[in-house]
Order: sequence, then C-alpha cells, then structure tokens
Amino acid sequence: MKREAHSRRKTTSGHTGSLASIHILSSLSSRELALLAVECEWRAVAANEIILNLAQAGGMDGVIFVVEGSVRLARSMGNAGRIAYTDVNAGGQFGEMTALGVIETDLTAVAREVGLIATLPESRFLELLSREESVSRALLCQYARLLRAKETGTPSPEGEGNVSEGTGAQRVYRELLALAEPQQDDAGGDCLRIDRLPRHRVLAARVDTTEEVVARAIAELVRKGIASRNYPGLIVADEAALKALCELD
Repeated sequence: MKREAHSRRKTTSGHTGSLASIHILSSLSSRELALLAVECEWRAVAANEIILNLAQAGGMDGVIFVVEGSVRLARSMGNAGRIAYTDVNAGGQFGEMTALGVIETDLTAVAREVGLIATLPESRFLELLSREESVSRALLCQYARLLRAKETGTPSPEGEGNVSEGTGAQRVYRELLALAEPQQDDAGGDCLRIDRLPRHRVLAARVDTTEEVVARAIAELVRKGIASRNYPGLIVADEAALKALCELD
C-alpha cells in the first residue's frame, strides 16, 4: 500500500477518561487512566486513512489503543507475498508485540471507519506492564483467548479478529484496494490505479485462494464497470463499490 498517511491530528482535550474502554486497562483507577491519557498522542482518523505503513517509513511509535472505530491490519506472510488481515475493534490495541521485542517490518494499519486512536509511548507501556499486574494479566489472558480461538476455529474474542475467513473474492478485492493508488483518469476524474497488476497465481497465493477465483473476481469488477483493465495494470473507477465488495456480510 503506497498511499501516504494523512497528517496526524493530536488532541487530548475531552478524552482524558476514554481509555476506560480499552479492555486491558479496564481494571485501572480513573486517576491512573487520566494520567495515561495525558501521556498519549490522540489522533482522530477518517475512514480508510492510513495510520501507519512500516514498509515505507519509520517504526512503531508505541502501543496504539483503538478508542473508537476499528482498524484493519495487513501483514505479509512469508516469501510468497501472502497477506494476513486482522481487524482491531474499539477497545483493542496493537503495537504491543513490538514493545515486547517482536520486530514488525511490514505492517500496514488502515482505519476502517471514522474513529479515535491513542498512542502510548513504548517506554511508558513497558513501565505500566511492570508496575500494574492487572494489565499484564489482562494482556496475557487476551493472548490466551486468541490462541484458543485460532486452535478451535471459533470467532476471535473482544478487540481483535482475523478476517481472512472472508470469501476468496472478498480477499482478492481487499488486496486490490491495498495495491491501488489514487490518481486521475484521462478525463481528469479521480480514480484508483494499479500500475502493474500481479499475476493471478501471485494474487491467489497472497490471499489464500485459487487462480480461478482471482480471474473471476477481476472479471466481475470489469463486467460491473467498477474497474477496467489498463495493461499491465488496472483502473478502479468506483472506489466506493470496490470497498463495499470487500466487506464481510
């Protein structure tokens, strides 16, 4: 995903108590939550705004709490170029694995809707874990529930859910949306463009589906007038329609 992230909007006014909705912080006192809120960088995000893209620049600024809305994470899985998608809903967080020493080099986070996030510096988060047993325990329990959900194939618990179970076509559409960049068409109108569309077998490997599903999904976009082929790329004329096709039922 190559679109540049929007400028950060920073505010603390009016949000000093909102961290109470974060699951792993729910046992903290209102005073401690207020102190943490002051130390956070607050950012209002628009739908489809890129929050971060580690593949392009920089590292994690800290642990990011999703206070309102939801965020979709995309991570590369191995050399085949397969992409794993995860949704972090309001009350969840991401970035804590980096704080714990697990390096993230290819993570993209995009707001799925209008929302509010708060970033707590890594050093402050680690200090919080060492000082507040309830937060450490809550984080450990969250990981345990996620692991159990993965083992049993049941829906993920609060805050975070793997969305790779969408249909093959939906995964293809999400990947196309991630690859596309905003440009203007020949008539001067806004559109999304993929300069070089990956081969069907490459797309299929990325989103865990078949080449036939990829071919049918792209052909359906062309048939409906949502996109058009512009070899070797693809032009998406109706971004809203493509986004609608990405959504799970």
